[in-house]
Amino acid sequence: MPYFKKILKTIANHATASVLAIVVLYLSLVTTSQPLMDYERPDIERAINVLAEKGFEREVFLLRNTTTFRRSDHWLNGLNENERAYAATNFPFQIVTIYADFYSKAADDTERAMILLHESRHLLGDDEPEAYAYVWQNRERLGWTLRTHGSTPVFVTVEQQTREYAPEIFSCPDKLWQDCTL
Repeated sequence: MPYFKKILKTIANHATASVLAIVVLYLSLVTTSQPLMDYERPDIERAINVLAEKGFEREVFLLRNTTTFRRSDHWLNGLNENERAYAATNFPFQIVTIYADFYSKAADDTERAMILLHESRHLLGDDEPEAYAYVWQNRERLGWTLRTHGSTPVFVTVEQQTREYAPEIFSCPDKLWQDCTL
């Protein structure tokens, strides 16, 4: 029996050390980035409200209840270049960094909702191809379509990135622009 207690104590010590390491890593990410400014929060909340109105309950729950929003990169994001990014997510830490283009290049709250929908997929553990595919397949439901937003810089960029990351969505030669979702 003493041997069994020793094994349990060792496991408990390792588990405690692991949890502490994760907490320290999370705190280092939060403290090396800037929080949102008060004037930035309404744009994010309105975008989340758009998602709620369109029925994206799981994504809205994550964005409202598990996400820490930041306005600048922390040390880990600083290791990667985020060109053409409107936001970035750190899974499993549930940290979403919102970049200036989210506010300045997005045409409206629907477009900002699309950006947050993409990031919420990362909060669920999806990689880039899965997140791009999900958003593209749900753009009609969101109200973010070629007709409503097709000429905006965000739409053009996201379509291009979706074609790059999820080319299988554009492999239907009998459909307009080979887009299987149309």
